[in-house]
Amino acid sequence: MMRSYLVFGRREYPEPLTEQGVLQAASDEAARRAALENHLGPWIELVLIPEEKIRWVLRSEEKSDES
Repeated sequence: MMRSYLVFGRREYPEPLTEQGVLQAASDEAARRAALENHLGPWIELVLIPEEKIRWVLRSEEKSDES
């Protein structure tokens, strides 16, 4: 079963963690490898968050193109 992971990273500590993208992987280890392969660079921190673990406190709704 494939899981979605949000990828966050920063290159310097004064910077905030920012979203780098979303990836699909079958396991945490596969997600870690995919993040390192797809997000090249001199990262200080690169973080994976499984999408099912996210608990939104506040989130604006995306507007559909069908309006």
